[in-house]
Formats: sequence, structure tokens, C-alpha cells
Amino acid sequence: MTGGARPIVAAVSLIVTAALVAVGCSEDRTASSTTVSAPPITCDAQHLLDCARASTIADLVPDEPTAATGEPITIGMINQENTPAGSFPELSRAAQAFVDFVNEDLGGIDGRPLRLDVCNTGFSAEGSTACGQRFVAEQVPVVLGGIDVFGNAVDVLAADGIPYVGGIPVSQQSMTSPSSFQWSGGTWGAAVAFAHRAVEDLDAKEVAIVYGDFGSIAEGAGAAKQVLEAKGVDVQMVPFPVIATDLGSPLQAAWAGEPDAIFVIAADTACKAAFDAAATIGITSALYFVGACASPTIISQVGDRADGAYFNVEQEVQPDQPQPDTDLYTSVLAAMAPGLDPVGAGTVSARSFVNLYAVLRELGADGITPHAVTDALRAKADEPSFMGHAYTCDGRQFPGLPAACSPQQVVVQMHDGALEQVGGWIDVGAELEASR
Repeated sequence: MTGGARPIVAAVSLIVTAALVAVGCSEDRTASSTTVSAPPITCDAQHLLDCARASTIADLVPDEPTAATGEPITIGMINQENTPAGSFPELSRAAQAFVDFVNEDLGGIDGRPLRLDVCNTGFSAEGSTACGQRFVAEQVPVVLGGIDVFGNAVDVLAADGIPYVGGIPVSQQSMTSPSSFQWSGGTWGAAVAFAHRAVEDLDAKEVAIVYGDFGSIAEGAGAAKQVLEAKGVDVQMVPFPVIATDLGSPLQAAWAGEPDAIFVIAADTACKAAFDAAATIGITSALYFVGACASPTIISQVGDRADGAYFNVEQEVQPDQPQPDTDLYTSVLAAMAPGLDPVGAGTVSARSFVNLYAVLRELGADGITPHAVTDALRAKADEPSFMGHAYTCDGRQFPGLPAACSPQQVVVQMHDGALEQVGGWIDVGAELEASR
């Protein structure tokens, strides 16, 4: 979804937040289904272990449901909730659902339950700093990421050696801090993936990039430009104010040269406007949108205007292949967080927690410290990731973004309301490195 910490006036805070989240949250909002509806629930509460034994965490599953008891091990989580500038409780609820599953069925960590302590930033730099300071004072061993636009907490945690793990990387600190570990490519990954596919699939010679002129949205657009130009593609950059909700003018400018492809890096609030403008103008270029624009709510509004559009996701969408991780994710939410829609950003926090849980299990209850968690993550190479690409946290997976452990992307295309995968995983880090 991603800009650095900077003051944002109240009048535009909601739109800016939505923009950052939308372009940074490049998750498959269809939860690996090829349609825009939620996948079926394949395991009920009595059979969650069966799903788990087929998933990435199979080695962590006991023979029988095992409840954790004793003194809890507290881990922190930083998120933005209950604020007019955007509220994302689905992130903490999905993480809590998996904490409950771990505690009720997997035996916690050596029999001790985990406790998730969620700190709300209130969408302020001061709130972000306060969350970081709170977890330093509480001496938690690790903090999960949710949404934190400002990123001050990451700096505070890093100063005390506490790792910040996963979430939606919407701040520059979350992708650059040596204490941060991310299972997402953010805006940068999405934009570079578009560049790769446009050349590979369309043999594109001219591309226009329409993007919100703010923080890492602009940085992601710049990364795509760099990759495209290294491949000999002529690139037109068309920035627009991130608070804009009418994209008619920037899309008209992008279409003026009739490029082979147009990348639209826009927020949820602007996705429909972009689809509407493209249809009104009569654009025939291939259109690429961030994954958030493929959400069921947006697609239901735009209908067949989305047909043929491309989107980035961060898990494979192959209906002919088993999806055990997705089955487990959907079933855990149904059992532990009834009413929480699995089609959404909760996939990100679920992935983050499950990957972290595997590391904590390796360390054991007595070995969990900030330093140990950091070292364990830093040593991971080609490690299986829950609902995502295998990860390596050596700091070299994405040039300039050392926190990215698995920035790889997949591009899908909409056909008759269904998403179909185009090609395989894209190593966006290698693409960016090759363009230097």
C-alpha cells in the first residue's frame, strides 16, 4: 500500500490514509479465489487441525487440539483503529483470530499462551511514537505491524532493538529499518511487477504511469519508470494530487500519446473514478491497477469496466491447485472471528503472525528475546511463508528496501468477473537491480 512520516493536514487525512493503504496493500482481496467472492469454508471448528496439517505450518500441529495454559507471552501490535482518518480493525482481528487458534489448538509456545497487545496510533505521529514507547517500556520481545502511516514507532523500537514484523508497509521506515521484517513488496513491488509484465506480455514500447504524488506512492512509480526505461520503454509520468477523486484529467493526459499500457497507482477512493474515466475517454491501452482496486466492493460498482484490467497480488491464484493455507485462513476466521470478512487486508496480518509464530516456536518460550527473534529472522533463507512467496530476510531482496523479505509479486487479469493469473512469481528485486 507507504510514505515517510510527515505532517498531513486534517482536511485531507482520510484520503491520504486511504491512498497509502490501498497502494501498499497489494494483497489478493479474493483470498486466492479466482472470483471476487469469498472462498468456501472447508474446515469447521472441530477440524481446524486437519486444515493445519495440510498447510505451511504442518510441522507445528499436535496430534490433538492442545490448549495453552500458564503465564502468557505478550507480543505487541501497532495499528490504526477507531479514527475518522481510517480504521483498520480487520488487521488486529485477523491476527487475534490466529492467536486464539494457536492458544486453543496448537498449545501456544511450549504450553504457554500468547497475548496480543494492540496499540492504536490514532492516526498521529505522536500516537505512533507513544505506541513504540509503550512497547519498549513493557519490554515486549517483538511487535507485529498493522497500519502505521507515520512510522515513528519503528524508529523507537529499532533504537531499543525490538523487531517490527510484518503488516502493511505504509511508512518508509517499515521498509528501510534494520529492525523491520516485511512479507510484502508494498507500492514498489506492485509498480515494478507492472513494468515487468507490460514488457513481457505486451512488448510495450510506451507506458504512462498515473500516480498519487505523495511519499512512497511516487517512489513506487519512480521504480517502475527506472525498470521500464532500462528496457528501452518510453515513459510518461502523470502525477495527480493524492487527494483527487476525479482522475479524468490525468487519465486523459496519459492517453494523449496512446501508450501500450497505463499504470494507475490510485487509492480505493479513486479506483472507481479511474475505471469510469477510462471508459468515458475510451482508453484502449492495457490498464494496470493495484490489488486493492480488485476488491469485491469496487468490482461490484464498476462491473464489466474492469474486464481486461490487470492487478498485482502477493499470492498465487491457481484454482486447479490446492490452496491449504487459504483454507486454513478462511476456516480460522470463521471459527475464531465470526463475521470478519476473509476477503480483505486481514490476509496480511494473518500471514505476518503465522510466520512469526513459526519463528517463536523454533526459539521456545525461554528463548524469545528481541535479539533472538531478530537473529532468527535475519537467518531465514527460502523459508516457506504462510499464504505467500518463500522469504529470505538477508536485507538484499529489494534494492534500497532492506526490510523486504519477500517482495515478489503475481499479476492477475480480470475476465468476466474472475481473476486469472498471468505468468508466475515476479522477482521484483531482481528486476530493479537489473535496471541500475
